[in-house]
Amino acid sequence: MKPQVFFIRVAEGEDDGAVERKIGRLYSSAGFDPFVAKGETVAMKTHFGEKGNTTHIRANHVRQIIKKIKAAGGKPYLTETSVLYKSKRSNALDHILLAIEHGFGYDKMGAPIIMADGFLGNWEREIEINGEYYTSVSVAGDALAPDKLFIVSHATGHLASGLGAALKNLGMGLSSRKGKLNQHSQAAPAVKPTACTLCGKCIRWCPAEAVVERDGKAFILTEKCIGCGECIAVCAFDAVGFEWDQTSEVLQKKMVEHACAICREKKDRIAYVTFLTSMTRDCDCMTSKTKLIDDIGIVASFDPVAIDTATLDLTARFAGENLSRLSYPQYDPLVQVRHAEKLGMGSMAYELVEVE
Repeated sequence: MKPQVFFIRVAEGEDDGAVERKIGRLYSSAGFDPFVAKGETVAMKTHFGEKGNTTHIRANHVRQIIKKIKAAGGKPYLTETSVLYKSKRSNALDHILLAIEHGFGYDKMGAPIIMADGFLGNWEREIEINGEYYTSVSVAGDALAPDKLFIVSHATGHLASGLGAALKNLGMGLSSRKGKLNQHSQAAPAVKPTACTLCGKCIRWCPAEAVVERDGKAFILTEKCIGCGECIAVCAFDAVGFEWDQTSEVLQKKMVEHACAICREKKDRIAYVTFLTSMTRDCDCMTSKTKLIDDIGIVASFDPVAIDTATLDLTARFAGENLSRLSYPQYDPLVQVRHAEKLGMGSMAYELVEVE
């Protein structure tokens, strides 16, 4: 039996109140009402948007899902992880403050924010996996803590994977800092001498003692480096860089293998909602404010492979080309969905159910 992907149409410029009501109808139609039992903890992994980004999923839309979870007696909370690059989202404190600034505070959402990877992104768990690239992967330490997971994604293009949707939100979005580094590059971080002030913080912080002083600057010993990314996180001068030299195909497969580890550990306990609205060429980590495609709608499923395949199909149906082709045509986003299907995460063959 093919997995079902439920789709509700959202027209460009549609009244916000109407969209909120549609989210509730989609939630029920997708079979999510009995998914959450009374007293269960439910983590909602979404994206709060980078500083200056205005096209991320609106907080009031996410709130509609929270209301449904609470109505079932569940205990929802919002969760995220820190990013690798220097940003308001590179540590838990600044990330949470930015989320509140974007309307995701408890006063508006009725649910707290709990970061899944600790203060600096180094709280992690290692999960064994029989993948093409990994025998084990590093995911956020509390990614598996809740009883249920909702992966609430915003479909966008992506500068390295072509498509940013459910698989990326799960695999890259719930990885620890080390997991993100492992996905993005095979090289070790390197210090930029012109930016380094030799403040010593990275030297003191490095858990592998791989950072030393050399010629009045910090220097990373690649033979000792474990790729944890602590030096990137603690540097206040943006003096630690990384060689983002992986091919898109390798990155997509590594991203999926991180997602696969979480799916196997949380089998039948993950639901997916993806917004095909305010879609842009780049992901919400950028400050992009220009829509690439008119709003299409929202999709929901229990199958991450099916929902990402449907995202590509629906954007092609309404815009003439799929979202990835319109964003970064040099990349093939089917690499990630095919690899996920190969690993047993779901099916690319699905039944689309349109909800009124």
